[in-house]
Amino acid sequence: MKVLITGVAGFIGSNLLDYLIEHTDWQITGIDNLSTGSEVNIAGQKNNKRFTFIKQNCTDVKSLKEYDKVFHLAALPRIQPSFEFINEHITANLVNGIHLIELMVKENHYPRFIYSGSSAIYGTPQTIPTAEDEPVSCLSPYAFQKYEIEKYLELIATRYPLDYVTLRYFNPYGPRSFNPANKFNAYSSVVGIFLDRKKNGQELLITGDGQQKRDFIHVSDLAKANYLASVHKEKLNTAFNIGNGSTLSILDLAKLISDKYSFIPKREGEADITFANISKARTILKWEPGYKIEEYIKSIAE
Repeated sequence: MKVLITGVAGFIGSNLLDYLIEHTDWQITGIDNLSTGSEVNIAGQKNNKRFTFIKQNCTDVKSLKEYDKVFHLAALPRIQPSFEFINEHITANLVNGIHLIELMVKENHYPRFIYSGSSAIYGTPQTIPTAEDEPVSCLSPYAFQKYEIEKYLELIATRYPLDYVTLRYFNPYGPRSFNPANKFNAYSSVVGIFLDRKKNGQELLITGDGQQKRDFIHVSDLAKANYLASVHKEKLNTAFNIGNGSTLSILDLAKLISDKYSFIPKREGEADITFANISKARTILKWEPGYKIEEYIKSIAE
């Protein structure tokens, strides 16, 4: 089994690599342009004979014929910068994915395509917890770009035999979520930002009043969802929510980490609440989240 991971040196991509190395015997090629990822994240696998790293853009991939599965994670997953660096985000979040879809059509070769989507497409949802049939209400260019790839997959599949799965991530956290060298690190996972500031003796900065609620999902649970989506025996061509199925306010998160915090202005374009209905993933993928954020933070503190 030969697979490709785009964005392999990023937070989620590197954790997916570790998971697949541990749980499969697959030959894995990983690509990353290192614009936000880091080779440090994949250093532990550099000498593994089952893993090959190539520094390149997705648009430089010439063929997908050798691959049985493609995990497309390469992206700029930052809501606020997507309002300012528009072309850069369109390239990272839309053009790269379209290039891979075009390659499959051009070569008439359709590996299972596991796409890392986002719960940001729901905006502030009307229904809580939120299922996959919730109306789309993008509040940022980033959310819109992530949804565009979903629609392209859906539309192209009406004419060509695409074999894809979209995983709509909620709010990931876990090892490598904060990269100090990433120019967008101010918009990293809030869990990673808070833990980094705690480590450096700084007070935590809470946007708005801190009452906004998030469904936090551990990166290892995301990796497991990617794996299960990739090995499902049937063609799925659908989307799944991948969250923990619970919520925690940003203020309560801060209190779990430190008693030193203050408030800064609210960021526009971000949802008031994310809360995943994960019954579809549980039923079809047989996936179940295994981590709780309170236990993770406690383990870090200890």
